[in-house]
Parts: sequence; structure tokens; C-alpha cells
Amino acid sequence: MNLRLALVVSIALIFNNLNIQAQGQANNWYFGYNAGINFDSGTPTAITNGQINTSEGCSSISDASGNLLFYSDGRTVWNRNHQIMGNADYYGSTGLHGDPSSTSSALIVPHPGDKDLYFIFTVDEPHHQNAFAYPNQGPANSNGTPQANYSDTNTAVPVADDGFNNGFNYSIVDMKLNNGLGDVVPGQKNIHLITYDQNDPEEIKYKCSEKITAVKGADCSSIWVITHFVDSFYAFKIDQNGINTTPVISTIGPNIPLNAYRRAALGYIKASPDGLKILTAHHTKTFDQNSGDDLPNGGVYFSDFNPTTGQVTSSTALVENVNPYGVEFSANSTKAYATANDNLANKIFQWDLTAPNMAASINEILITTSEQATALQLGPDGRIYKPVIGEPKLAVIKNPNADFNSLEYTESTFDGAVPLAQKNAVFGLPPFIQSFFVDRINIINQDDDELITNISLCASENYQLAYPNLPNASYSWSKNDSPLPTVTGNSLLVTPDLALGFPQTQEYILEITFNDGKCPLIGIANITFEALPDIQDYTYFQCTRTNQQPEFNLVEIREKLSADFSDSNLVFEFYEWDKDNNKKLISNPQNYTPANLPTQLEVQLVNTQTSCSNQATLTLDIGNYNLIPIQQNVCNIDQKVSKEFSSIVEETGITFNNPKFYRTEDEAAKKINPYTEDKVEIVKNNLPFSIYLTDDEAGCSDIYEVKFESNTSFSLDADEEIFYCLENSPNPINLSVTVDAASDKKFTYLWEPSGETTPSINTAELTTHIVRVTDENGCTESKKFTLVPVGKAKFTTKETHFSPDSSIQVILDPGNSGSYQYAIENPEGPYQDSPFFNNLVPGVYTVYVKSEQGCGITSKKVSILGLMRFFTPNADGINDKWRILGKYEDNLRGTEVLIFDRFGKMLYQFNAERPGWDGNYNGKPMPSNDYWYIIRLKNNKEIKGHFTLKR
Repeated sequence: MNLRLALVVSIALIFNNLNIQAQGQANNWYFGYNAGINFDSGTPTAITNGQINTSEGCSSISDASGNLLFYSDGRTVWNRNHQIMGNADYYGSTGLHGDPSSTSSALIVPHPGDKDLYFIFTVDEPHHQNAFAYPNQGPANSNGTPQANYSDTNTAVPVADDGFNNGFNYSIVDMKLNNGLGDVVPGQKNIHLITYDQNDPEEIKYKCSEKITAVKGADCSSIWVITHFVDSFYAFKIDQNGINTTPVISTIGPNIPLNAYRRAALGYIKASPDGLKILTAHHTKTFDQNSGDDLPNGGVYFSDFNPTTGQVTSSTALVENVNPYGVEFSANSTKAYATANDNLANKIFQWDLTAPNMAASINEILITTSEQATALQLGPDGRIYKPVIGEPKLAVIKNPNADFNSLEYTESTFDGAVPLAQKNAVFGLPPFIQSFFVDRINIINQDDDELITNISLCASENYQLAYPNLPNASYSWSKNDSPLPTVTGNSLLVTPDLALGFPQTQEYILEITFNDGKCPLIGIANITFEALPDIQDYTYFQCTRTNQQPEFNLVEIREKLSADFSDSNLVFEFYEWDKDNNKKLISNPQNYTPANLPTQLEVQLVNTQTSCSNQATLTLDIGNYNLIPIQQNVCNIDQKVSKEFSSIVEETGITFNNPKFYRTEDEAAKKINPYTEDKVEIVKNNLPFSIYLTDDEAGCSDIYEVKFESNTSFSLDADEEIFYCLENSPNPINLSVTVDAASDKKFTYLWEPSGETTPSINTAELTTHIVRVTDENGCTESKKFTLVPVGKAKFTTKETHFSPDSSIQVILDPGNSGSYQYAIENPEGPYQDSPFFNNLVPGVYTVYVKSEQGCGITSKKVSILGLMRFFTPNADGINDKWRILGKYEDNLRGTEVLIFDRFGKMLYQFNAERPGWDGNYNGKPMPSNDYWYIIRLKNNKEIKGHFTLKR
């Protein structure tokens, strides 16, 4: 039997008198900043459609099938479509009297006597600045003077608060209103409940703490709603007639003084799922209402609860001198948990409630985050969840029923913490009726310590649900909410409904009653029957070459066995029987060689997701064919040529009924993937290669291997590019081809475009010449000669004058062909590849450009103009006159030079073609000094500077 067991705790709250079965009411949680999770699949997944935006108080409720009904932050209520209910809109002045800054601002309870009605119990935040203003609207300071804003949040009415301490109230939602979306019933809203001493004027100012919880009564049909204020518990009973507004009051302490409110009001209260215990977290007992400081002297307290009378007895301190916030029980009510800030550290504590000394059984769970203490909330899956402030995830205690040594807690989403799709939790999580989470009996596997309510079976299976036969017990079974009156025993055999499709899910509930007033035992089983994989018997016939050992690829065959092999979850397994008739797995299904033929194999098709399998018989057999070679000789080709299939068939001289060509022998034998073209391409670099020809008929036909091989007996040397110097024109050059072949081979030649038929030719025609050489078999090879014309270089130059880094650049004419090198002054070089000559002194230079293809040298004279920095007019024949250097022919024609003394007086003017200035003014020698010049070039550009006269 293939079972897939999933630990999904589906909780049922049974109202005996109405036979209402509730299991999905806690499946949707909305909290924090638009965060939420859903438990419909058994594993919590993030939901992001919520409109709630609160740091603490929140509540939500779903129907028995897990469908969302509505949720609230204590002031506003949203329906299942996330729309605000018209009679529950805080900012629309129709809101409820809770407060999102209250620890448990709201708790939703179904009406035991009417399936369409729900109570929303709300607790306000008992703010000291509202109490200071009583009976007027707050905020006010301790003297009663009205204030614009609340001192702790610096916000005003109505954002922070409505200005009043509204205490403990309830409103009724009727799901028949608003076309089935529900609304708060007019006149049934914010009905006040007394949870304080009406004779104490100070208690009247505050009215309540921030604590609320609920649990079923001993009769299993009523509900107790419980709160705590100052030193007393207040328990209100709800039955089929509605709520009894007179509470059962239990005054047992500890006393939480009013002068420590608002902060002393913080902290959760929780009843245990079995309805017999209560945990209460009191955040502090000392709060300075002016400074806002509180002391770490709060505590977590354990009490006993009587679900028959509503009385709370005992008050045991589990831990004190801390600032606690969240509390919770394990689903089996044997372990207690609390979060607290202790010496600035955030901690989770666990206690064993079965220990003789509960307080001494305290253990601390390691927390890696450093945020403040937050809520703890038991989930439908039996795990306890905890917000991680400011982060999009919930930490989780995976096995709260366990002893501390085996407890599993994680804040890592890789290890079970719940990601919230980038929506952040803060302090609070929604509370529920704690009885939703009570442990249930295990009717799937009664020997398993963990509650299992979900099981997956295959369509071919059945399953026995059962629980031990208890004395004086009556057993009632139902299937999909319909009673099974004929089944009265302690077991039930379940089978799939073959009239329905697969997968199909059936819900079975067992109720065991004892007729002694005790609550019944409830067992739930959600059974999903998964479809069997679709597989059929199959005979596979394979053609094998004569005298060759047959080999089968079972991996290929499997696709023929399955109707839906596209499903990635399907896995095939092949089995054979040995000589002793033992079944064994075939380990290499790609290359399977049977011992005998024909042979039969068992094929198992397994769905790895459902673990369901199906099997069929695969019969393997073979026929034989001969592989007959046919040689096709082809000449070497330039790239590729095509050959028609029809001509190949004709050349064989064989008669075929339906000839088909294939790329491989295996494909031809299996008659798969034939050529769809009508010809084959023969590629030069792919010779030899084969294609396969056979008759496309049933059975095995002989296969012809058509092998293409080269029939060319020679090769030519490589193509050439030849440079032709234009200065040699019209002299011809010789072109000759070299043939690599045996000496006895004979060849013919044909040149293009000349048409000559000799092994070599002489030509001056500047074009591409092709010679085609053909051997005795008619195979032809060709060679190209490309004649590239190259001439002497034609060029111009570009000079940089009057500069310390004067240069010459050679600029080739675009019509030049070939490649060139450059030299200066010496025609023998050295030559360089760069056309630039830099850092030249003034003077006249000869530039040479040489063809690298040996087609001659071209030269040109070029001058670089410069200026003398000094001159010495002493008649020694050296630097006697100041002039422009680098003069060459007429390159200075039209250039004027003006000489000035340091006062700007013009001393001399001359044409630059003349010899220059001799240092005299009006025939008298000028003294040694610096003089200035302006040179006006023929393009009107002016060059200015100075030089030195030395005597």
C-alpha cells in the first residue's frame, strides 16, 4: 500500500445539540501591516489581500470549510471581500469600541444557537490620559487639563484613540446582512459588559485591561469568554440562548494596581485548549504615568479554570520580575509558553504543567532576534507562531507538545518559519476560541503519537479507519458532512468512489460519545485518492541486423507505453525474471539485451508526487534484415552539392515499393525520422559519409548503406594573391599551377578568362584568373590567382611650424593600392610603418614613401619653419642677422616681419623672403637686449614672440 501522510491538524469544535462541526474556523489570520497567513493546505502560506494595519490587536474568523468570513482590528470590520462593513467603520463614525493598540483588541465567537450570528468581543486600550479626563473626552494630563495629543504617541483623537476608555463590549454580526457578506446588527453594537467594581470610582475610569480569551464549556456546547482586570477574572457564558451579561467573578490576584495603567494593562490571557487552565501575562506592576517609564516587575501566572462553573481558582507565579507579553498552551494542554523582556533580552519560556513544581520546570528557548516580546498563537497545525517585529516572517515552535530537550524552534524560513510575502508582522496575532486547537483522537493511525488527519491513497487502495473499542461508548461516523447511520462500530473501511474523477478527497469524522455528560472524542480523516498512472500492455517489434545481438532502448519505448508521459512526476522502472523466476530491476534500460526472444518484461510507472504506481507487460521481439553496401563515388567539390534521392534509387537498379532515406542505420531499422527532403547535400569536408535506404513497409526490410566517397585523385596548391607593379606595365607575369598527384596521372587545364589550356600562362590583365584542372575521372579542382595592381605612392604632407615639437605627416592619396613604409632624409631608410615624423628642428627635409610590394619609392621636399632665439651681429659670418629658419623656395612669399623694442616702438619691417634684420635702427646698432616680433603669414595668421640680440 502506498501512503503519503501529511501532518495537518484539523480541529473540530462540536456543538452537540446542533451537530455543528467546525474545523477550518481558524484557517485565515490577518495581522500586522497587511500581513496574513492561510492554513487551508495544512501548511501556512502568506496571503496579502488583507486591509488590516495594526501593531497589536486583531481577530479573524472563517467558516467550517476554512472560507474567510470577516476580520477586525477592534474598531473596523472587513468582510470576506475585504470591504469595510457599513455599520463597523471607525473613521466613518460607526466603529466598534476596541483599539488596535490593545493587546487583544477583539475576539470573534460563533453564536452556539444560530449559525449566522457571531459575537465580536472588544477590549479598549485603558489609557491613563483618558482616565485623567473622565468623564470628559481625553487626552488630559494628570491634573485633568485637556491636551492636544497623547504623550506616548504624539497623535490626537481620532487617530490614536476616541478619547474614552470604553471597556469590555460586544457587537453581533449577522451574516445574512449585505447579501451574505455580513454586517453588524443595528442596535446590537458596542453593548457594554461590566468587568470592574462599579463602586470604585477609579476602576470606572479604566473599566478593563487588554486581555481576552475564550474556551468551550464543560457541556461542549457553551462558550466561556474570559478577561481579567486589577485582581479579578470575569467569565461570561454564551449558550444557544446568547450571552449571560452577568459574569462569574473570581478575585484571586495578583493585584495589578490602577496607577500602573496603561502599561500594566498589557499582556495576553489564554485558556488551555482542554478548558481547564489559564495563563495570564501582566506586563508590569509599576508604571509612571507622567514619564512613561515602567519597571520589569511583571509576571506570568497560572490558574485553574472550571469549565462548568466559570470559576477561576489558584494563582501560581510561573515567572516574575520580567516584562511578559505573549502566552500560549500546547495543543495537548501540557506545556505553557510565554514571551518576555528580561534584562533587556527577549526570551521565550517553557513550563511543564505536569511537573510537581510547575514554576521550577521553566526553560528558556534561544532567540536570535532582539526585538521586544510579541504574541504567541497556536495554529490549526498544532504549531505555535510568533511575530518577528519589522520582518516579513513568523517564527515557529514546531512541536509545542514536546519536552524541552526535544523542542524545535526556528526563525529561519529555510527551516520552517513562515515567510509573509514582504508584509511585516509587529506585536500581535489574532486570538481564537482555544478549543479550536484541542488535541483530537487519531483515527488514521492510532499508534502514532502525533495527530494525523490527512492521508493520500491510490485509486486501487482502501483503508481501515479505526479507534479502540471503548466501554460504554457509541460510535457515529459521517462522510463529507453526511451521517453514515449504518456504521456504528469503531472502524470504517473507506474506498474511492469510482464514479468520480481523480484525485478525489473524502472527509470522515468519528464522534465517540459516552452518555455521561462528558464531551465526545472527535477524530477526523481527510483521505485523498490519487489517480493511477495510465499505462497499457505493449508489444514492441524491433528490426535487428542479421547475425547481430539485439539491443533494445527501453527509455525510448517507454514513451509508447504512457498516455501522459509529459508529466515530469512519472518515472518508469523495468523488471525481468531470472532463471529462478525472481523479479529484478533492469539497471541499464538504455542498452538492454534479452537472453531469449520473444521476452516479456514488467513495466512499473510510478508517480513520484503521489507514490501511486501502475504496471503493464512489455513484450519484446525482433525480425532480421541485411545491411547491403552501395558505393557512390563523388569528386571533391568547392563547398557542397545536392543529389536527388530519386536518382540514387534509380542508380541502385533495385525495385522499391516505398523507398525512404534515413540518416542512421538505427533509424532505418526502426523506420523513424526519415528525410523529409527530396535530395541529400554532399559536403566536401564531410566525405566519406553514408545515408540509409530501405522500403517503408511493415516488417523488416533490407537496408542499403549508400556511402559517398571521394573519387578525386589529386589536389592543387592554395589560391594566391599576386601584386603587380604598375610601373612594369605592360610587361606580363607568369601564372603556374602545381598539381599534387601520382606521376602517371594525366590532366587537362582551362584558364579563365583567357581560355588558355596550358599548365601556365603569361598575362598582364589585372583581374582574377582561375585555372580548372580535370583528371581522367572527370573530377575537377580549381585555383584562383588574384592580380592586385600596385603603383608608386602619391601623397601630400601636413606640417606643424614654429613649434618645439614640429612635425610632418604623410597623407596618402585614396587611389593608392598596396601597403607602404616611410623614411625621412635618407632613401635607404630606416623606414617606418607610421606616417608621422615628430620633434623636428626647423629646416628643409626630403620625405620618402616606399611600396612594400617593391613597386618603387616616391620623394618630396618639405620645409619646417622656425625662429632664431638669438643672433649676434658682430660680422663674424655666424648668426649676423635675425631671420625665419627653414625657408624653401617661395614658402615665405607674402609673409611680413615687424621688429619692436620693449617699449613697443617698431624698429624694422621686412619681407620674410629677404635676408633678415641686422640689428641696426636708422643705421645705428641697437644694444644687447630682448626684442619682440610679429610675423604676418599670407593666410593673415599672426605669430608673436621675442628673441635676444647679443653683442
